[in-house]
Amino acid sequence: MEDWVNYFERTHDKRNLFFYSKNYSRFIEIIIENTPQKGRILEIGCGSALISLLLADLGFKVTSLDINKKVIMYAKNKIILNNVTINFVVGNMFVLSKIFKVKSFDTICHSGVLEHFSDEEIILALREQRKIAQKVIFKIPNNRNKLTTTHFGNERFLSNSKWIDLIKEAGFNSINIFGNSNLPKCLYLFIPYVFFYKRFSFWMKWFSKNTIFLCK
Repeated sequence: MEDWVNYFERTHDKRNLFFYSKNYSRFIEIIIENTPQKGRILEIGCGSALISLLLADLGFKVTSLDINKKVIMYAKNKIILNNVTINFVVGNMFVLSKIFKVKSFDTICHSGVLEHFSDEEIILALREQRKIAQKVIFKIPNNRNKLTTTHFGNERFLSNSKWIDLIKEAGFNSINIFGNSNLPKCLYLFIPYVFFYKRFSFWMKWFSKNTIFLCK
């Protein structure tokens, strides 16, 4: 198992609420838009749990799960000064149905998790998630991310079409695709960001290095 805590500490400049609010804004917006008010959310592979913290602060009932006990302790220490409640669980995402009851959550979310696993493991993980939640929303780096040099672990950079095949194999019937909000800066020279983002958000699928999937 990779030493994720050391990785988080080395990249501490990206482990703060400002960074997550700015760079994960579209991901968080989609979770909010597709989860009932004060709904139940499970974040898998929570890492620093800052996404969980933001969602809990918005009034959702959040559970954060990670298989690594050191990561869970790291996450708890990160949020200790914040007046929110998060249920932390040490657990394996491949046996979620043995940890939680059927449809225990309105939404499952995770970011930067599934790309570390094989096709078979991805399908198994998604099948388990489908058993305990109404919706699954996740963000992954796609095949436009291959040249980035800041990766950690054994990421696999798959195309959106490949991800769709895996999601369908896991049993989901409805799949919506979104691009992340961090478009190439050169585009801002030609089209105002707000106009582009609101009116042509579907174009982000062709520019963004990260893809967000909403699965039902």
